[in-house]
Amino acid sequence: MAINRTTPPSGRIGSSKSRSGCKTCKIRRVKCGEEKPSCLRCTSTGRKCDFENNAIGTSPPTPSMPTSLIPSPSHTLSSSPNSGRRERRAFGYYFQHAAQYLSGGMDIDFWTGVAPQICRTEPAVWDAIIAISALFEYPEQCLDFTFLRHKQKDAHLLKQSQKEALVWYSRSISSIHSQIERGSADPYIALISCVLFICVETIQGRMEEALQLLRQGMSLILDLRVKALHGTVSASKAALLENTIIPLFLRLNTIALTISGTQPSELFSFENNKYDGFSSLGSARQSITTLGAECILFQRDAGVHLQAFGGDVCVSQDLFIKQQELQDRLARWKKAYTDLCQSLRHKSPIPLEYSIYTEPTLLAYHAAASVYVAGSLTKHETVYDDYLDDFRVIVEQSSLTLDASKKPNGAQPPFTFEMGVGLPLFVAAAKCRHPGLRRRALQLLRRAPPVQGFYKCPPVTALAEHLMQVEEGHSIVLNKAVGQDAAAEIAAIVASQQGPLSGNHVNETIPLSLIIPEEARICDTGVFRLRDGLPYDVCEDDVMKWNPGPEQLFMTLRRLRRDPVTTSWEVYCDCIPMNF
Repeated sequence: MAINRTTPPSGRIGSSKSRSGCKTCKIRRVKCGEEKPSCLRCTSTGRKCDFENNAIGTSPPTPSMPTSLIPSPSHTLSSSPNSGRRERRAFGYYFQHAAQYLSGGMDIDFWTGVAPQICRTEPAVWDAIIAISALFEYPEQCLDFTFLRHKQKDAHLLKQSQKEALVWYSRSISSIHSQIERGSADPYIALISCVLFICVETIQGRMEEALQLLRQGMSLILDLRVKALHGTVSASKAALLENTIIPLFLRLNTIALTISGTQPSELFSFENNKYDGFSSLGSARQSITTLGAECILFQRDAGVHLQAFGGDVCVSQDLFIKQQELQDRLARWKKAYTDLCQSLRHKSPIPLEYSIYTEPTLLAYHAAASVYVAGSLTKHETVYDDYLDDFRVIVEQSSLTLDASKKPNGAQPPFTFEMGVGLPLFVAAAKCRHPGLRRRALQLLRRAPPVQGFYKCPPVTALAEHLMQVEEGHSIVLNKAVGQDAAAEIAAIVASQQGPLSGNHVNETIPLSLIIPEEARICDTGVFRLRDGLPYDVCEDDVMKWNPGPEQLFMTLRRLRRDPVTTSWEVYCDCIPMNF
């Protein structure tokens, strides 16, 4: 889905310096009570108190670290009384309620072990964690399409909880900036902070700022890898970098590739990805993450090729070979994954808690990647009718994931930092034309956590629902012209699919290609706002006939139709207003 990009806004929060007291309070830009040996502000918030005779930071200075590490929030806010009590409460809420959902069922040790342990001696990490906690407990999320968001909310319109979270986030940023300016910043701590800052931005739905942080975090990782090779990073930190931090960044980057213009990290090692056997669910997840990124990039390249050379008949042999290679590797991954699961169940008949989250999510991503690759080399949407079993896997496995991720009250968390089921469900809702399965996918999308890493579910849910309405509405008109009642067929299929899905195949009374004919299907879509300009194939007359305002969102609808003279297929583009 192509989206016109705008330059994300940036800003800075300023705060007054503390000119006396301990160094920790100076870094936090708060007034120190100067109680010794440890001041009251530090002890009340669980921080390490350091006066001038003590050193902060254990790593050598890194003056070359970019001072643009973090984009500052745009509001100037100040702390209020009793902040220490509220900070401790926020940390408790983080540990008891938020951390498990951030992890998506795996890498729980990073969120409940590594980050909380570091925050005891690093004020920047403490402040970032309690900011995440407050934003998780009281979410105020921007759910606009990425790069198409409305003007940022003014500070006076924010609720007190959001204001306080931004105060803590601002302090964390200021602490990192201060260390960088003094040349005492530990790049390892800076990277951990970068992960937390990405979390702060994504939990708010601020993907533009989070993408900047993602790129900067990748640069920090490359620098730390060099230091590890030269032995200037401890073995434990190097292990955490390779086994936890880098896989986390790669998962974030894979989902970010669905955002137009995002580039793959050089950390991806496509040629070294293994499919012959997995030692753990973590290694299987890392493999499907890398393979999924390849599938998304292949779809991009194929789309550019189809647009440049005019259609399916002009697809190069190299692309067909690449498609077959990816399909072979997807099949090998599935076999290796099945073998792993059988081995794990043999060793432990009782499912591990993390496997309840992870197994269905991985299967949903595998099915979505298979669909991505299968339909990449054609504009004909009826190709997806051969993959109903994959769509069924996406729906069933996503339902299991959401059952496992719900909170004790039955509601879904507002956010997960990991790869959620939003992307696979959108693939099913957009490309599956079976009315029953399609509606099940939409229902699950509405139920899913609104923000999943770099993926926002509400806007893509609205997009998929619009697509379904347009396609089914057009198909009813086309079928009526030849004496068929598509509306009745759709209603019958939907009614027959109420309740749990059963069996290995989805039953249908007549071929989907007759219920939703090719001419009714949308082969490509996009979203744009009028004030940002028009896509290359949209005419001004197509837009102005709707008498829109500058903030109006539009959907582009590209579908195939037959040339009445040559009878060959051609791509036709239209646009309609989208209310979201």
